[in-house]
Amino acid sequence: MSVSVSTNDLALKLLLAAVPEAAKALSVDAVADQLSQLDLDGQHAEGTNAVAHLLAAKYNSELAGTTDAEQAEVSQWMTMSARHGPVERQTFAQTLNAHLIQRTFLVGNRLSLADLVAFANVHPYMTSLTAQKRFAVNNFSRWFDLIQHSLSADALAKAGIQLVEIDLNAPVQAKKQAPSAAKDKKDASAAKDKKDAGEPKAAKKKEKKPQPAAKELVIVPSMIDLRVGHIVDVEKHPDADSLYVEKIEVNEDEPRTVVSGLVRFIPIEQMKNRDVVLVCNLKPASMRGVKSFAMVLCATSTDGETVEFVEPPKGSKPGDRVYFEGFEDGTPEEQLKPKQKIFETIQPGLFTNDGREAGWYDADKKFHKLMVGGNVCTTATVVNGSLK
Repeated sequence: MSVSVSTNDLALKLLLAAVPEAAKALSVDAVADQLSQLDLDGQHAEGTNAVAHLLAAKYNSELAGTTDAEQAEVSQWMTMSARHGPVERQTFAQTLNAHLIQRTFLVGNRLSLADLVAFANVHPYMTSLTAQKRFAVNNFSRWFDLIQHSLSADALAKAGIQLVEIDLNAPVQAKKQAPSAAKDKKDASAAKDKKDAGEPKAAKKKEKKPQPAAKELVIVPSMIDLRVGHIVDVEKHPDADSLYVEKIEVNEDEPRTVVSGLVRFIPIEQMKNRDVVLVCNLKPASMRGVKSFAMVLCATSTDGETVEFVEPPKGSKPGDRVYFEGFEDGTPEEQLKPKQKIFETIQPGLFTNDGREAGWYDADKKFHKLMVGGNVCTTATVVNGSLK
């Protein structure tokens, strides 16, 4: 029985180190420029995930999940974590950050293959982040720190993985140091010497009044202008197969043009005459030559395979205000400034709950329902899905 481990396969190296029974029983060879492979009990597996599942089945079946649902979810997270590239890594970190708001591990209530494989895959990305960026995805960072300390130092060393120092407290910006007393005394002495030497007096400089400190921006969800919209027309984008171009009525002088990447998820017949929730104060963006003046709010399932509209309650009318419970009195920004990242700050907390109700989790994990006129917005089937 032998396993060939690709030299850049951190995930499989970590799994073998974390399951010593497997490492002892198998002949382990390092290979370059090819997929990891395993021959075990007459079965052959290729690729990190397939090898990991076969190892777990033999040496620790609980790692792969104890129910069919858990096993499917473990596989999904393993697949998602394998996507490379800085943009894909950033997106995955944000997805994990949202998923882990009320969770300790990725699947169930115990360590699984999903945690081990995802941890190894994102390790290089985590090492590249500044303390401030780690804090911005603090649920992701908390989970990462838990996994690395759930493993022995010996297992990490065998996998070639170093501990990353994670500080879950908000980073403190360094304050400018005041001039030292010694320097002040030296400057005063030098000035006195010049005066004694008979140098002409310099003209007095007008002292500048200290400027008031810039007021810190407190970001709250009511800054986002959410309204009920009604899709009155929809067609395929002329230059992009994955995009729809919709005309959406929001009780303004004319319908808004909105471009949405929903072709893969929602048939065009199901797009027509639908009531939706619109984000109306994003900066207009050109998408393949068509300018979009809003964004349709949708819910995505945990496996990323299902995307559905966030639906306003029955009786809602185009233009009706959509708000978060507890933030009814807030006033939306006229237009969100990209540099302030208001939507980007709120979005990781946007979810559906177990009852398909849409809402926002604040820092204390309190769920604020998304409402229209006292009634909650929902999805058709997506539970615990992210909103965007």
